Amino acid sequence: MLVGERLKEVRKSLKLNKTQKVSGTISRSFYSRVEKNENMINARDLMEIMYSHEVPMVKFCQGLGNTRPQIYAYHERILYAYLKKDVDALNDIYHKGNFADLRIKSFIILLISKLEGQTEEAKKIIQQDPSYNCLQGNNWNEENLWFTFFILDLYDFNQVRNLIDMFFNKYHAKNVDEYTMRLVSRILVKYLDLCFKQGKRNNEMNQAIKFLKLLPNKVEFGIYKILATYYEELLDNNFENAQLIADLLQDEDLDYENVSDK
Repeated sequence: MLVGERLKEVRKSLKLNKTQKVSGTISRSFYSRVEKNENMINARDLMEIMYSHEVPMVKFCQGLGNTRPQIYAYHERILYAYLKKDVDALNDIYHKGNFADLRIKSFIILLISKLEGQTEEAKKIIQQDPSYNCLQGNNWNEENLWFTFFILDLYDFNQVRNLIDMFFNKYHAKNVDEYTMRLVSRILVKYLDLCFKQGKRNNEMNQAIKFLKLLPNKVEFGIYKILATYYEELLDNNFENAQLIADLLQDEDLDYENVSDK
């Protein structure tokens, strides 16, 4: 399916006319020609139109072909390289990757900046592209959740705390698909890590631990349930037990970001 055909399909599924669909991003006449595959739409305008109607780019691209597994594969490769602090691997993904969501390329640069200690440069990238701002709006699609895990520590702690409160109200294991729940779980683990690093103990920590421990008893969630126990032991000052869990995770090559740095 061509991009124009997919745009028309999505527009009809949303019951929008062409003027409503473009939302002022581009002219109606230009958009009409795009739907007919007479004109090409650039990536930024396409993403702006999709996000204005809360349509994830993953979902849009899924209709063009079997891109979802490929995107997930890139997500996991980038995550693994980042957690291993492997800048060379991130550079390799940057140069060789073919991404449906074009923000990923600039995001890899952001991650490299973080790993190289250039925090201000990473913050600048976020400021230049509002679509990375995880603290505004309610468009919590898979892409934005995935981005949020990596940049949570670039924001003020109180802002992050408000975000976590929103997560508890919005996400419940019974009505969210497994991949989204994994993304949310990663963010909650990251939040727990930030709390301990900054010495900020609060009620949200207990809520996060409870949330993680109540995840489904499936292999995909095993690491998060183990980490919930790890942080629970830290919270209760049972440091020996926490270290045993950290050692186990590292022995099994399951170490999570900074889990052994407490």
